[in-house]
Amino acid sequence: MKKSLKLFFAITVAMSVSVTPVAAKPAEGKSNVSASQKETKEKEISSAINETDDAKASSQKTEVNSQANSQANKKTFRNELNEQKKDLQQEKISLNQQLDDLKLKYENLIASGDAEGAKAVLENITALNQQIQDMNAQIKQTINERYMLVKTMYTNEELAEFSNAKELISKMYADAEVLSAGSVTINNNLIKFDTPAYIKNGVTLVPLRAISEALGGEVSWDAETQTVVIKNGDTVVQITANSTTATVNGETVKISAPPTKNCGRTYVPLRFLAEALGFNTEWDSENEQIAISDDVETPVQEESTNDSVSTSDEVASVQG
Repeated sequence: MKKSLKLFFAITVAMSVSVTPVAAKPAEGKSNVSASQKETKEKEISSAINETDDAKASSQKTEVNSQANSQANKKTFRNELNEQKKDLQQEKISLNQQLDDLKLKYENLIASGDAEGAKAVLENITALNQQIQDMNAQIKQTINERYMLVKTMYTNEELAEFSNAKELISKMYADAEVLSAGSVTINNNLIKFDTPAYIKNGVTLVPLRAISEALGGEVSWDAETQTVVIKNGDTVVQITANSTTATVNGETVKISAPPTKNCGRTYVPLRFLAEALGFNTEWDSENEQIAISDDVETPVQEESTNDSVSTSDEVASVQG
């Protein structure tokens, strides 16, 4: 009996030991492979992020360089067109002078009875007239190219605002000739206005602050006397609201039209202001261009708007 019990307990213990689960020992090799894979994955993700950042940076750099190159190319092209127009104008002046000389010679030959000599001169006059016509066509083409370039100086929004201002002035003054963008140049450089110049009763009117600053003047407002003061070197010009007179270095002069408020800008006669500041003006009716010039060419920053003052500031500068 005792032997049977001992045998029973021995079998029970043996069975107990045999069915007890043994905790799985982690395989060292398997654990190392998992960590290695995780590290590799993290490196791949980091590399992908860096590549994306580098690609973005490269794209942005390319875009900036492209914009800079575009601006540089436009500036070069604009300068080339300016020089081309200037050379054509100088050549035209020379041809016109030759034409005047030939006409005088022709008249003298006719007066002296030299019909044969007059006929030869007349042929030269005809040929020279053709050259001048060809020159005018080249100038017209250059102006058209410059006009297309002017449009790139404006955003679509600015062009729309300019167009609206042009339409408004046309409706306000049925007898006015409203000029297009880029119609005013200073020393053959294009000027960017945010509202157009216009001609009324033979007087060209331009935005006061824009043209004053483009001509190198500093503009200020004297609220007490309701007067705009423009200073350029030793020259001081004072224009009072609603007045047909102004002062230049303390001397009273008559102006062809008083300051006028349009489209949030104060307009003044161009010729008066330009000449007061030492510039000459010339109207090209055929091409509807106003050329302002002095003896020394000064560069004008065409990419920026000279008439950049806000409407509220402009209203404060000259009322009425």
